[in-house]
Amino acid sequence: MDDIALSASLAQAGLELLGEVDSIDPLIPPTLATFASSCSSEEGALGAAVDLDDPRVREKANAEWYRLAQDGGLLAGVGSQFLVAVNRAERDSPQWWWVRVELLNEWDIVGAGAASRILGNGPCLPSFVMLSLDGNVILRCDVGQMSIDFSMVREPQHAQTLRQHGEWMVEWPRTDEFTRAATRRWLGSHR
Repeated sequence: MDDIALSASLAQAGLELLGEVDSIDPLIPPTLATFASSCSSEEGALGAAVDLDDPRVREKANAEWYRLAQDGGLLAGVGSQFLVAVNRAERDSPQWWWVRVELLNEWDIVGAGAASRILGNGPCLPSFVMLSLDGNVILRCDVGQMSIDFSMVREPQHAQTLRQHGEWMVEWPRTDEFTRAATRRWLGSHR
């Protein structure tokens, strides 16, 4: 997806595209960050859920996202800026990396954002992973059988689940080279 299409899709969610993060930055790769939902509370994980059957599911899920983003530190730092994982490949095999965005005054992450297919698979079917600018907060969202599920991990570099999975990804032959190199950089920068 080119920058114009990506910018337009993110704008539907109320996010302004500020640019792609340099791929040599030692940030946790998005593919590994999706495993935040596997982390335990002992590893700094918090969870929340909103029932899909709730008549106000969009409103409640957006409110839950914002509460976690604010309280958890995703929006800490420069204005309301954070990172969002996007597929930057223009071929069949996905290549997930981070883009920097800013939250605008009018936003709808769970509804219009998910409908744009950048942050999900349709209205109120969100599926995304976000990261604070400093890489210290992961916010993951996906849809389960009965609910929209949020997982947040603070200081992911200390989460053994993520570190062990990252070490496995580095050795797994089917991990693409881009993700393998990014995972090595992240693991190496947090020894």
